[in-house]
Amino acid sequence: MRHRFAVSSHGIRVPAGVRDVVDVKIAGERVWSFNPQRERPRFGLRPVPWPTALAPYLDGVADVSLVRHASGETVHRQQVAFGAGAGPVSVVDESGHPVAVDKAGHLQRMFDRTDDDLTSDVLDSVEQVLHDLREACGLDAFLSFGCLLGAVRDGHVIGHDCDADVSYLSRHTHPFDVIRENRRAAETMRSLGWRITRMSAGDFKIWTRPGGGRRVGIDVFAAFHVDDRFYMVPSVAGDLPRSALLPAGKVSLEGRSITAPALPEALLETTYGPNWQVPDPAFEFEPTRATVRRLNGWLRNNRKHLRYWGDFYISRALDRVPTTPSPFATWVADRLEPDQRVLDVGCGNGRDAVFFAQQGHRVTALDGSPRALQLSRRLAGQQGVRVRPTWLNLNDLHSALTTGARLAHAPRRAEVVYARFLLDAIEPDTRQTFWRWARMVQRRGGTTYLEFRTWQGTLRARAFPFHYRTLLDPKQVVAEIEAAGGTVLHREVGKGLAPFDGENPRICRLVVRWS
Repeated sequence: MRHRFAVSSHGIRVPAGVRDVVDVKIAGERVWSFNPQRERPRFGLRPVPWPTALAPYLDGVADVSLVRHASGETVHRQQVAFGAGAGPVSVVDESGHPVAVDKAGHLQRMFDRTDDDLTSDVLDSVEQVLHDLREACGLDAFLSFGCLLGAVRDGHVIGHDCDADVSYLSRHTHPFDVIRENRRAAETMRSLGWRITRMSAGDFKIWTRPGGGRRVGIDVFAAFHVDDRFYMVPSVAGDLPRSALLPAGKVSLEGRSITAPALPEALLETTYGPNWQVPDPAFEFEPTRATVRRLNGWLRNNRKHLRYWGDFYISRALDRVPTTPSPFATWVADRLEPDQRVLDVGCGNGRDAVFFAQQGHRVTALDGSPRALQLSRRLAGQQGVRVRPTWLNLNDLHSALTTGARLAHAPRRAEVVYARFLLDAIEPDTRQTFWRWARMVQRRGGTTYLEFRTWQGTLRARAFPFHYRTLLDPKQVVAEIEAAGGTVLHREVGKGLAPFDGENPRICRLVVRWS
């Protein structure tokens, strides 16, 4: 069997008889784990490809070991040359700490590579979060997911885990009430000094920096019953009665007594299935289509595609994004009056927002990615101009309406709304929210400038592949604008308007006024 293992720069080939989880180690450090039985239907006899997150590191020579996770047996070891590099491959973060691919496909520093003091700080935060959720928010909160799993298995955090999870069982049985309760809880926790990122209408992430070091997230998930069926964000459903969760009990985790469900084993079986006691760093949730559709319809869409952009703005691909103004920005600038208020929606790295500021305009850069806003702030500082970064998540109607209301009531009206390559990077329901938002912020007058890829172009992206992109029919977009109360003052379509790195898409430019 051993001779049939093979490792190359393309991926890893595993014999058909291997069914248990395989840890992939480079220079003795685990960087990734996968389940051959789960991957085989996707790739057949082809090698299981290396995760995208590892690609930037795979340049040089690596000592690769394949280890059975359950037994620790090394089944294959091989020296592999990646790319053109001659030095040793090292998968570490900026501080030199080993990192590995997590269950979401991102590189993280795992608990088994975190010292005891930092792990203790993380658990301090978990206990404080549970206290605040229970006492300040009035929620029946308890440990869940990986933290609960580790506590019940052996009383320790799971070595291949990298964050913490808590849940609470709502008293409500209607999704709308669950959403309102979750939003109030997030606002209360924010008022207590916690840094919050909303992930959906039913969960939020609390950010901590244990010991002042790396950020660690503590996810807070809503759980509730609808028609006696149990649901827990993000994708858990089952026949679990309230009595399995409440009144809350205790479990031991790293020597601490922490609040947990009344019957933790019952919640773990509902969450992970009957084999929840078997360690599996390659575990993937496989909810039914009905569960996904139901929870998406009730609570989701808040962060569609935002994870991609968050990762993009810290990847090496960012180096290829220009910091000089786009052709569309210069085209719009020629049509503006002096000292106008410009809202750059979907500002990206801030290249166009900074350009408008250099032209003497008062600029607000809006984006749903906090990392994009950081880049815009940094570029503005480098260029010696002022740009106001503002978070706007068009996937979240609450974010769109509250941000729109603030801008609509600002002392100075928003003379210009600018959106380049936004419409073709969002989905139809999000596009409808944008029309509503633009009409709100320009209720006292102003002009909206839009640029997007059209259906006569190509979906193939050479410069920056793999992200959501749709091609729009200008007639359909104009019809949507008119239905939303807008009037198109100018329209032009053609190639040569936005060429970049071998791409020359067919582009539409619109100038819009709102009634």
